Amino acid sequence: MSAIKSNAFTFPYTFFREPANKVIPELQSYGLSGINLALNYHGSRDLLLRQGPQLEYLSDGFHYYKTDYSKYEDFAFKPALIDQLPNNELLDSVIEVAKNNQFEVNAWAVYMHNSAIGMANPEAAVTNVFGNKFLSELCPINPAVAGYAIGLTKDLVSRGINAITAESLHFHGARHGEHHERFFIELSPVSEFLFSLCFCPHCVKNYQDNGSDIAPLMSKVKNSLSMVFEKVDPWLGKRLTKELLAEIIGPDILTYLTYRENKIASVYKDISKVTKAAGVIFKYVDQSPLIDMNSAKAIESSWQIGIDTKQINQIIDCFEPLIYRQDVTAVADLAKNYLEGTDAGLTAILRPTYPDSTSPENLINKVSTLVDLGISNIDFYLLDTMRASDLESIKHSINK
Repeated sequence: MSAIKSNAFTFPYTFFREPANKVIPELQSYGLSGINLALNYHGSRDLLLRQGPQLEYLSDGFHYYKTDYSKYEDFAFKPALIDQLPNNELLDSVIEVAKNNQFEVNAWAVYMHNSAIGMANPEAAVTNVFGNKFLSELCPINPAVAGYAIGLTKDLVSRGINAITAESLHFHGARHGEHHERFFIELSPVSEFLFSLCFCPHCVKNYQDNGSDIAPLMSKVKNSLSMVFEKVDPWLGKRLTKELLAEIIGPDILTYLTYRENKIASVYKDISKVTKAAGVIFKYVDQSPLIDMNSAKAIESSWQIGIDTKQINQIIDCFEPLIYRQDVTAVADLAKNYLEGTDAGLTAILRPTYPDSTSPENLINKVSTLVDLGISNIDFYLLDTMRASDLESIKHSINK
């Protein structure tokens, strides 16, 4: 058996098309030790290949099991009946077969990227300084949204899973999550950040509760963006940094960002209490490496999505960054950034497919590099989209 522990990120469609007692032994034959099973997910259109070509549409904010509403507080947003399966047959069968085969099942949970809840409850959505709502993005500062996150976690940990693999437990950027987005204007990273910065009533209250006056800050942000939209973006070509934001808006914006980071960390603490009480591992899928695909210092960008890595490091059990790079050296540099900047556990996520892996040797070299750095937990994204040759590449890379 390989010394490398590897799970495959997996859509439920794998088990819609084939039973668990066929799928799980097959995955074990490739050396995989488990799956991160998407139990709620956002809308997408995917070309699935592993079980034959299939263009599949995933519904926005769908839960692939029957919700246990007793796990949610009364004030919390909850999945609608239309956004869940009518029973638990699929999940129960996967869990049962997995246990009989010593195969791990983690709940891959997507928290804040949820158009179903956002459209049904616009007050849940991220709301910018102009009052525009990003309906596909829930605001984690909103107590009812945080209640949804905690209820979702309580529900999932009761299902017999090994870990919560938490994705989207943070804010997002301006261009994250809608079909056919149209931005017919060139915007700098600074302008995009300010445009998507949440000033919903709960974010405003979070700032004011700490003794700060929100009006001057919102006025500066609005005036800066109005100049961009009416004339020209003066920050084109400039890197988004806290220092530049403070120069443009003033130091108050840094205070605002710190307060929201602290509030999000408190949500993580509440979720951690749930996972620890259930004996379930809490893993954070870190999308920071995608903020700047040319940077090896992803941790330095995490503040842009409301994450204070130092605080989160003390709460979670494991960072699981998206190490989506084609070059082996870039993979190593990104992994080192996490090894040096965190001391929670670390699992690397690789894509064994296009556009990251150009050949079987490319994947083998990436896995070997990570192992040489002391990383023995390596997950692979995304099973349903893989061909048999991709699974063979995984097998050779983790058994080399």
